[in-house]
Amino acid sequence: MSGRLAGTIAGTVMLVLAAGCTEDPQPAAGPPPALYVDPAGYDFSENPPLLERIKSDPHGYFRFVNIPFGQAVCNRYRELMDRSPRVNLHGDAHLEQYAVTDLGRGLTDFDDSSTGPGLLDVMRFGVSLRLTCRLNGWDDRYPEILERFLSGYRDSLLDPELRAPEPSVVTAIRSGFSSDRAGYFQWVESIMEPAGPEFELRAVEAFQPYAQRMLEENPELPSDFFQVSRIGYLRLGIGSALDLKFLVRVRGPSADPNDDVVLEVKEVRNLEGIDCVQAGVSDPFRILLSQARIAYKPFQYLGYLRLREGTFWIHSWVENYKELSVNESFSTPEELAEVAYDVGVQLGLGHPKQIGAPFGAELRRSQWSLLDRNQQQLAAACEGLAAEVVEAWQRFREQAP
Repeated sequence: MSGRLAGTIAGTVMLVLAAGCTEDPQPAAGPPPALYVDPAGYDFSENPPLLERIKSDPHGYFRFVNIPFGQAVCNRYRELMDRSPRVNLHGDAHLEQYAVTDLGRGLTDFDDSSTGPGLLDVMRFGVSLRLTCRLNGWDDRYPEILERFLSGYRDSLLDPELRAPEPSVVTAIRSGFSSDRAGYFQWVESIMEPAGPEFELRAVEAFQPYAQRMLEENPELPSDFFQVSRIGYLRLGIGSALDLKFLVRVRGPSADPNDDVVLEVKEVRNLEGIDCVQAGVSDPFRILLSQARIAYKPFQYLGYLRLREGTFWIHSWVENYKELSVNESFSTPEELAEVAYDVGVQLGLGHPKQIGAPFGAELRRSQWSLLDRNQQQLAAACEGLAAEVVEAWQRFREQAP
């Protein structure tokens, strides 16, 4: 990034920061903020911890309102979004989507992925960084951390072979990984809620075409690899906590129960509320393709099934999986900056991957130029949107039971 552009970002953000503070704003009278969602519109009765997580801090609320947030960005920056090349979108890029696993590291959870303007991902992650700095008392460091994220994005657009160094928090998390298959399956069983015999019967029936496709794609697997032993509902998550999803435990490579494989089956979410992206109402391929193109290392056994009137996408779990926490994972701003750069590289590599062939180089240059011309506007937009999230969270917290 040039010194002129870096200075523009820093200057813009610091001017906005100088006008505010890190304390929670006092609730304002009048109409609700644009990013406000009414808690009365959701049934939290079966998942009270979800409500408490949303109320606990602005970033939890930010995770919950991804679709209203995306539509707000589309509406307010319509001209900019219309000029943005269509790329692979993660759709919900924020710090707590970054996970360290047995397979690798990086942004995961592609429920809201689609194709659309890459700046939608850029702005969402920029707001996540702003809220994280606010929560940790690092307001003065936000401009340089945002710059690190954007420089990672720009660097990888210029060099599609670029690989970011492993962040120190990733190294620390991975050093604590171990293998305890029995303990892992005890935990899995503890979070699986009974689905009932009728649902289980229909789910097993719907599961069979998926299992057959996986065996055809992986002929080295034994024929009974996907034999179902257990099905249960799953209610983890924040943005996806109210979606229908369930776990399927299958036999795996041997009869040893510690060799079993756990598959997560998640209903394909309707993204019609975000009108500047292209996403079929029940199209699982937008999710499968985005994960294959954006993830540093995609999960295994990606596929889909159709059950009742819905479509569900499927991927396997791994034994060791640790998502970052905006409140707990970072001891210093420098650690946050390392992850920000890594995510910038991941998105810069993944956004244009395979979608622009045979004009991939032109697509990357076009996206680079768009960012270059609009960095000042992007920095100001992230700051303003973060302030609106905080205001909306305040109102939600007041109105929630």
